[in-house]
Amino acid sequence: MSENINGLISRLSQQLGTSPEELSDAAKNGDIGAVLKNSQNPRAQEARRVLSDPEQTKKLLQSPQAQALMKMLGGEK
Repeated sequence: MSENINGLISRLSQQLGTSPEELSDAAKNGDIGAVLKNSQNPRAQEARRVLSDPEQTKKLLQSPQAQALMKMLGGEK
Protein backbone atom coordinates (compact mmCIF):
# COMPACT_ATOMS: atom_id res chain seq x y z
CA MET A 1 0.00 0.00 0.00
CA SER A 2 1.22 3.47 -0.70
CA GLU A 3 2.40 5.78 2.04
CA ASN A 4 -0.60 8.08 1.42
CA ILE A 5 -3.11 5.28 1.91
CA ASN A 6 -1.33 4.01 5.03
CA GLY A 7 -1.41 7.51 6.49
CA LEU A 8 -5.08 7.90 5.66
CA ILE A 9 -5.96 4.55 7.23
CA SER A 10 -3.91 5.38 10.31
CA ARG A 11 -5.61 8.76 10.83
CA LEU A 12 -9.08 7.36 10.17
CA SER A 13 -8.56 4.42 12.52
CA GLN A 14 -7.55 6.83 15.30
CA GLN A 15 -10.66 8.91 14.74
CA LEU A 16 -12.90 5.84 14.74
CA GLY A 17 -11.18 4.20 17.71
CA THR A 18 -10.05 1.06 15.91
CA SER A 19 -6.76 -0.41 14.73
CA PRO A 20 -5.40 0.34 11.25
CA GLU A 21 -5.33 -3.41 10.53
CA GLU A 22 -8.98 -3.86 11.47
CA LEU A 23 -10.00 -0.88 9.35
CA SER A 24 -7.91 -2.03 6.38
CA ASP A 25 -9.29 -5.58 6.57
CA ALA A 26 -12.86 -4.27 6.80
CA ALA A 27 -12.33 -2.05 3.76
CA LYS A 28 -10.80 -4.90 1.75
CA ASN A 29 -13.73 -7.15 2.66
CA GLY A 30 -16.32 -4.47 1.98
CA ASP A 31 -17.52 -4.67 5.59
CA ILE A 32 -16.79 -1.22 6.95
CA GLY A 33 -20.11 -1.38 8.80
CA ALA A 34 -18.60 -3.80 11.32
CA VAL A 35 -15.94 -1.26 12.27
CA LEU A 36 -18.46 1.55 12.51
CA LYS A 37 -20.86 -0.59 14.53
CA ASN A 38 -18.26 -1.30 17.21
CA SER A 39 -17.09 2.31 17.54
CA GLN A 40 -18.61 4.67 20.08
CA ASN A 41 -17.05 7.69 18.39
CA PRO A 42 -19.64 10.29 17.33
CA ARG A 43 -18.02 10.43 13.87
CA ALA A 44 -18.59 6.72 13.43
CA GLN A 45 -22.20 7.15 14.46
CA GLU A 46 -22.62 9.95 11.90
CA ALA A 47 -20.99 7.78 9.22
CA ARG A 48 -23.44 4.95 10.02
CA ARG A 49 -26.34 7.38 9.70
CA VAL A 50 -25.15 8.69 6.32
CA LEU A 51 -24.38 5.22 4.96
CA SER A 52 -27.80 3.93 6.00
CA ASP A 53 -29.51 6.61 3.87
CA PRO A 54 -29.10 5.89 0.13
CA GLU A 55 -29.63 9.54 -0.86
CA GLN A 56 -27.03 10.78 1.63
CA THR A 57 -24.59 8.07 0.53
CA LYS A 58 -25.03 9.11 -3.10
CA LYS A 59 -24.32 12.75 -2.22
CA LEU A 60 -21.25 11.72 -0.25
CA LEU A 61 -19.84 9.59 -3.05
CA GLN A 62 -20.33 12.40 -5.56
CA SER A 63 -18.33 14.90 -3.50
CA PRO A 64 -14.96 16.00 -4.91
CA GLN A 65 -13.22 14.65 -1.80
CA ALA A 66 -14.75 11.19 -2.20
CA GLN A 67 -13.92 11.17 -5.91
CA ALA A 68 -10.28 12.06 -5.15
CA LEU A 69 -10.10 9.37 -2.46
CA MET A 70 -11.52 6.73 -4.80
CA LYS A 71 -8.97 7.70 -7.44
CA MET A 72 -6.17 7.46 -4.89
CA LEU A 73 -7.34 4.08 -3.61
CA GLY A 74 -7.76 2.85 -7.16
CA GLY A 75 -4.18 3.70 -7.96
CA GLU A 76 -4.91 6.67 -10.24
CA LYS A 77 -2.94 9.87 -9.80
